[in-house]
Amino acid sequence: MIITLVTDQFYQSNHGTSVSAQRFYNGLIKRGHTVRVLSIDEGNNTAYALKERYFGKPINDIINSQGFQLAKPDKDTIKRAIEGADIVHVYMPFKLGYKTIEMCREMNIPCTAGFHIIPENITSTLYMNKVELVNSSLWEKFKNCTYRYIKHIHCPSLMVANLLMEHNFNSVLHVISNGYNDSFKVIENEQKPSIFKNKFVITFIGRFSREKRHDLIIKAVQESKYANKIQLVFGGKGPIKKHIMNMAEDLPIYPFFSFFTTEQLVSLLNFSDLYIHPADIEVEGMSCIEAIACGCVPIVSNSPKSATPQFTVHEMSIFEHGDYHDLAKKIDWWIEHPEELKAQRKVVAEHALRFSIDRSMDYYIDMFNSAIKDFDKDYDGKNKKKAIEPKIVNYYQQKK
Repeated sequence: MIITLVTDQFYQSNHGTSVSAQRFYNGLIKRGHTVRVLSIDEGNNTAYALKERYFGKPINDIINSQGFQLAKPDKDTIKRAIEGADIVHVYMPFKLGYKTIEMCREMNIPCTAGFHIIPENITSTLYMNKVELVNSSLWEKFKNCTYRYIKHIHCPSLMVANLLMEHNFNSVLHVISNGYNDSFKVIENEQKPSIFKNKFVITFIGRFSREKRHDLIIKAVQESKYANKIQLVFGGKGPIKKHIMNMAEDLPIYPFFSFFTTEQLVSLLNFSDLYIHPADIEVEGMSCIEAIACGCVPIVSNSPKSATPQFTVHEMSIFEHGDYHDLAKKIDWWIEHPEELKAQRKVVAEHALRFSIDRSMDYYIDMFNSAIKDFDKDYDGKNKKKAIEPKIVNYYQQKK
């Protein structure tokens, strides 16, 4: 197949969506497909390069501080990228996405879309994630401008699919993990570096932003009976990093802050004792999948807007969202049960196999074939005469 991937960012690996798109691209190439990339590109990587959209310095600074860029659509470039494609896959519901979908309809080209960002990801940055009117407006904007014309939507988790059902998205909702690659695996007998010897290492990899809730980990460790032996490791970048670093100054052992290469990350996740993912808002949680693939036992938030509970297999691996007291209890329980912790490493690594990129590739291709087979350029999910009843296709229930 000739497949065009459409995403504002592709060539920078500073957030989960671009990393997922890169893995998907590599997987498609490996399987012999021809793949075009329509994206911002400042390094001559693609023949379909776009420029960054400019809103004015203050707004662009806010967007960029989160590791994001938004593309400026160019009609001629979009046309060249999608012309002759068997399928076009759009990643984001912003202007590039809906302008591409519009042109696919005009040119009679099948198109699917992924749902990788929910409104709360955006409003949290603006301290408005609890303002229901704003969130509702964004949900309607996403639906009316982008997804109403897409019959087949990729949902990275069942949580996302359920949210789309709640918001009356009239589409076939394909639950497919973004998938981790085979670099993330168990390395037997990986040893802790000397600086971490005799420490209980707890890791969290995630962008330093409000919804990721690094603060909960710091408060939980402060409350832990074993605070004097816990070494926190935080990986990532983001706008509130300095705030988190300042907040951590009262801990008995100061956290280790860094941005890790894949090789370093695999080693870290193999020697870490626990992985904590406390985010309030998470459409999937790639770093959590990578952690369990390396055999690192997780503790995750049970937030209704987070999909990470799907990566747990033990009742002590879930804490009440926003409650650092409960998180502290779960941390202490695992420290006090080292044999159970050791046994669970193998269990979580086996559980991770369900979410490998190779398995996801099969499901993606199945979704593309379905979209091509029943493509209707005039489909409109808001038109009662044309709309279909929403349906969830959960590959993880159908296939083992």
